[in-house]
Amino acid sequence: MEKEKEMAEGVLQFDETTISAQRAARSGSWRMFKKILEKDPKRLMEPFDLFGNTAIHIATRSNNPGLLRELLEMLSEKERWHALRKGNCVNNTLLHEIVFCTTVEMAAVVLKFENEAAPEDIPEEKKRLPLLEIINDSGETPLFRAAKLGRLKMLKYMVNHAEGDIRRLFVRLDKYSILHASILGQFFDVAIWLLNMDEKLAQHKDMNGMTCLQLLSNMPLVFRSQAPAMGAVKNLIYNMLPEEGYEIHDDDENGSADDYTRQRNDIESGQQDKAKLPSSVLSRINYAVWRTLAKEFDGIGRIWQLKKQHKLAKHLSELLVEKDFSWQISFHENFQPLIVLPVLSSKSDRIKHLHHTKEMHKINSEMSRSRSYRPITTATTHSQNYTSLLMAAGSGIVEIVGKIIDRFPEAICHVSQDQHNVLHMAVKHRQLKIFNMLKKHSAFKSLIFRITAEGRTLLHQISRMEFYVEQHLPGVAFQLQDELRWYERVKNIVPTYYLMHCDKDGLTAEDVLEMEHREMHKEAKGWIKETAQSCSTVAVLVATVVFAAAYTIPGGTNQNNGTPLFLGSRVFLFYTVTDVVALVSSLASVVMFLSILTSPFELWDFRRSLPQKLSLGFACLFFSLVCTMLTFSATVLLTIRLENHQKWASVLFCCAVFFPVAFFWRMQFPLYKMIQRLAKRLFKTLRQAVPTTFVKYVIKIIFYCKKNDVQRS
Repeated sequence: MEKEKEMAEGVLQFDETTISAQRAARSGSWRMFKKILEKDPKRLMEPFDLFGNTAIHIATRSNNPGLLRELLEMLSEKERWHALRKGNCVNNTLLHEIVFCTTVEMAAVVLKFENEAAPEDIPEEKKRLPLLEIINDSGETPLFRAAKLGRLKMLKYMVNHAEGDIRRLFVRLDKYSILHASILGQFFDVAIWLLNMDEKLAQHKDMNGMTCLQLLSNMPLVFRSQAPAMGAVKNLIYNMLPEEGYEIHDDDENGSADDYTRQRNDIESGQQDKAKLPSSVLSRINYAVWRTLAKEFDGIGRIWQLKKQHKLAKHLSELLVEKDFSWQISFHENFQPLIVLPVLSSKSDRIKHLHHTKEMHKINSEMSRSRSYRPITTATTHSQNYTSLLMAAGSGIVEIVGKIIDRFPEAICHVSQDQHNVLHMAVKHRQLKIFNMLKKHSAFKSLIFRITAEGRTLLHQISRMEFYVEQHLPGVAFQLQDELRWYERVKNIVPTYYLMHCDKDGLTAEDVLEMEHREMHKEAKGWIKETAQSCSTVAVLVATVVFAAAYTIPGGTNQNNGTPLFLGSRVFLFYTVTDVVALVSSLASVVMFLSILTSPFELWDFRRSLPQKLSLGFACLFFSLVCTMLTFSATVLLTIRLENHQKWASVLFCCAVFFPVAFFWRMQFPLYKMIQRLAKRLFKTLRQAVPTTFVKYVIKIIFYCKKNDVQRS
């Protein structure tokens, strides 16, 4: 019982007056809120909620400077001094809470009362400490908190009214800078403004040794090159949106409260930034039109907000690249020699050797633990904290890698402590855009010879699945095909004698490829077998239906000569052709799927043979379904004789019967994209095989013949 009483005493118990004020604040009835507190001003200093906020803290949510001023004036000077500095449960003062407000006059009200005389019983250090320098439990000042939450308008106003050198307020106790906080929160407009004000922030490192550019290099989704794919309509809208008007613009560097009333760009809430508008008249008109559409349609607003994020992230990366010189620290002296192990003749021996090495390493580590032995760390231990260039290459951020190489061409030769260069990072993280960009560079050939500290070539890097991420492909077989394509792509650029090079484990790249992809190979075999069996069943069913339809002539036959009654009808001819095509294509798909089931399922069969057969089988199956539905629609048209009636009825009926085909196509769309790529590759091959001059001559001959025919006539 005594413990229960003690627990009950520690719980905040609010009286009816406080509860009434809480209800008024929750409903936004700030007049009632003020009226309740006017009766007893002492309640202004008491805890108002479970977070330890006072009523004055809660009043900041009203975004009403007049209300905040009137509440503070209810207190005496001594109480007001304490109210301005009083913190809640995490020691957030009034200014820490005001950063959420959209009007800077809220901060002006607090700063107006700041210079009042402090009580005599307060230590001298606290008397002199400005409100803008008071930190909460996280070590954050109101300035830091404003940047962390993306409140650019409030941040500018506070910076303008801070005294002395404000740069000392830009770093937290754990070395986490204000620029790090704004970038991590993806408030890039705030980060650009901070960087323009203090360029030294670009060189600052946090407790993990990460600069802001390194932090940005690990955020690929904020850049256009690595953003999730959009649909055709969204992509069209994205490209049509204005290309200008995203810059951070500040006309008056001195600034005032009126200068900082610019609203933050949040299209979803209906607010717009007064960003630097385009210069030309047509661009301004286009900007105004899209701005109106963004307010009316939330979808356009979200796309515009996404484009702004991409533009600001790119602009910020360009500013940070100018201040980043980490690529100058390079380690070229530890070049690994080419190693070939002829002693281990067969692949199985090499794999056994690897397993034996791993087992010995495991036993030694267990013995070390049992003896309480701690290995001595040497200076060669690498923390994998790569430079911004290598991090951006691993993340696939073309904007950062391209800007660094364009601004500092020698940066492409940068080598990390573990002997990784930019090409190694792009290859092992499967970044095709970075790979293709580097391939066009003149220094590309010098990058392919690099061997890492672990004895790995580019082929070893692409063979490993350490950094593999599943691609948006329709099945495991196509994922394995993509991996084999990567291996073949890298194999075509490395020297042939690198194929026999062994890493520190005594394995060639091909050995690593088979070992690392063993599970994927097993899953791919099971997936493609099950898919081929299921689809062959469907194809046989379709073939049975269309074969039976060939002997069931709609409308019957003439009893005299046995000819179909609708023999002269165009719809009957259409019915016959589609039925034959459906039967042929369904049987062709059956043949393709059966050929998959009887094919070998070796690793390299998934490079071209098996996925190609599966894609062609799906194409034939889809085409047979289309023709089957066309045959069905023609049969119904002949039966009810709609061809002699209104055309709109025929069109409506054809659209209805095509619904299952469209639904099937939509659900299996990724597979048909593979067929599309196959057709494009075939067309490209034919175009390369046939000279363009030959095509031009053929066209000229055709036009010449037509011209002669016209003249003769």
